[in-house]
Amino acid sequence: MEAARRVVERILRATSPFAAYLPQYYLLQKTSKEGFAPATCLAALLARTLSIAAWANGAQPRDASAPAGGALGILIQLLLLDAVVQAKRKKAGRLAQKKRYGATTRQLGREVRAVIRAACRDRDRELATERFRKLWKAFWAWDELGPYVEVVVVFALYLIAASCLLRFRWWRTLLVTAAAAADAAAPVPQIVRIIRRRDAAGVSAFTILLRLAGGVVGARVGARPRFSVLQAGLDACLCVQLAWYSPPLTRVRGVISAALEPLAALARRGAQRLRAYRRRSYTRVPTGEGPPAAPSTRLEEGSASPRRESPAKEAAVPGGE
Repeated sequence: MEAARRVVERILRATSPFAAYLPQYYLLQKTSKEGFAPATCLAALLARTLSIAAWANGAQPRDASAPAGGALGILIQLLLLDAVVQAKRKKAGRLAQKKRYGATTRQLGREVRAVIRAACRDRDRELATERFRKLWKAFWAWDELGPYVEVVVVFALYLIAASCLLRFRWWRTLLVTAAAAADAAAPVPQIVRIIRRRDAAGVSAFTILLRLAGGVVGARVGARPRFSVLQAGLDACLCVQLAWYSPPLTRVRGVISAALEPLAALARRGAQRLRAYRRRSYTRVPTGEGPPAAPSTRLEEGSASPRRESPAKEAAVPGGE
């Protein structure tokens, strides 16, 4: 019985990073919508690469489930990126889209060196800032799958080689902790994208529910329950967003907004009047100056209508007659 449980755990550990994102891949292939955030793939790829490097450094578990899960996780993330690229190409067929900046790792390396050279050698802050912004905006937003594969392969090779050489406990702990943190923070780019777009189209609810279930299970029996709790909380936030931007709730929110629009208009009008009243109330007469003297009137002899005199002439008239 114990052996069967261990076999099941190894199978789940090896296949869960791949199976959790299969519904998302199917949805992208079916709809070709651009609601999915590619930065989520970046976080997941970082987590899988770090887990493989930690296993190469001697982290537990020592069976083949850890590298197999990492390799399958990298595979499904590259498939997701390929689906995102295909969606961009379909959109580019309708709208003219300029080619992204930094198509290969060689170009990416040149631009990174250019930013460092402008900041350190030339000491030109404006040029370095401009190049860095351009590089940051274009990074991980390419129109081809090749740059993604190149970046992942180069990073993985360097990291695994460093892990094989640095046989230190602190390095192993750092790799394991960073992998757990990256896996837990994977929903953050998707949450930010939904907030900016105010739309959750293109995000698979099944993938979010599978990740949420994995976070709950990891919080109870996992080796790092704090990161599992963080993952479950972020996935729960994504579930709330998916429910809030679902078509039924969108229609209900539209009806409620239309019904409350007259009350909102009255509230805005009342706020404007209140601000105008406060501006008039806080108006003060300058110190040392009294209110302007009202012009006096006096009847001329033989005239039935009063004649208005200036305040200077009134000062010359005696007070009592």
